[in-house]
Amino acid sequence: MEDQCRVLAAAVETLDDVFYVYDADGKLAYWNGRLNELFDLTDSELSGTAPTEFFVADDRAAVEAAIEEVFESGQTSVEARAETTEGVVTFELSGRLLTGDDGTVQGFSGVGRDITDRREREWHLQRQNERLTEFADLLAHDLRTPLAVTSGHLELAAEELSPERIDAARGGLQRLESIIDDMRTATREGALATDEQAVDIADVATTAWNHVETGSAVLESPPPIPVEADPKRLLRLFENVFINAVTHGPEPDEHVSDEESDGDTTGITVRVVPTPDGFAVEDDGRGIAPDDRERVFEPGASQAADGTGFGLYIVRTIAEAHGWTVRATAAEHGGARFEFDVGADTAC
Repeated sequence: MEDQCRVLAAAVETLDDVFYVYDADGKLAYWNGRLNELFDLTDSELSGTAPTEFFVADDRAAVEAAIEEVFESGQTSVEARAETTEGVVTFELSGRLLTGDDGTVQGFSGVGRDITDRREREWHLQRQNERLTEFADLLAHDLRTPLAVTSGHLELAAEELSPERIDAARGGLQRLESIIDDMRTATREGALATDEQAVDIADVATTAWNHVETGSAVLESPPPIPVEADPKRLLRLFENVFINAVTHGPEPDEHVSDEESDGDTTGITVRVVPTPDGFAVEDDGRGIAPDDRERVFEPGASQAADGTGFGLYIVRTIAEAHGWTVRATAAEHGGARFEFDVGADTAC
């Protein structure tokens, strides 16, 4: 038994995290050497210390509330900052109640993990998202003013110019409006997915399909695929993937003019299928050339005459906001296939 205790104590000393045990009175009773290092205190100076003494004044109330919680409910978790030998450190603190065989409360134990870098990265990413959104809003505002003026002049000039020229000018303005809308969407969808919850890919994909003009294209009924995701952003992701499929999917018929085809997508079947790493969306259309499979995710990459080039860029930004990756490849029957790796810690 003594050998086992020595091995356990040695293992605790190897931790990069702080390990601690407090007694029933909330006084420090046992700890590993990491605590001595971070606060430059001896064992005698640490013995009997209250938890709040380690943390900055603004965070002590949260620590006190966590201590009350562990004694009331049996476990707790809280974040708090402390001045240490390594600077200001943000700790993620856990606590679990310790009881004897007869149920007597003996105290609680836990681990203090340094999450300073993680919180700093999240803060910088949030600030970057805010700046991107501000930039997009400002640019959209500045562009829409001259667009409105140009539209007004076009209406006044309609009686003097040919209908074909007026229609062409209006088409150009509409395209600029579409680019502005997609640009603003891209900056917003690239933000962190803040409302993640358990969702079924099949339900979201089916709803998205009903939101898109699909012509005579067909979506095969998807199987249940549970993931943790932000439902609103995931809906936009599928809408854009489906729009890409029905817009770029069908093989052009050289004997049918654009006017005669009327956007027909006859023969296109779209499938949403589970994969070992997440899910994939594939179609049996013309596919994507190998040299273009990375470029299609770049803004402005659309080859369609009326495309803005932001559709798949938005798909990638939404995927990355969830911590996922997406890649374009070839489907079994030669069409396009988009594979989403959701990561082992993201799937339900």
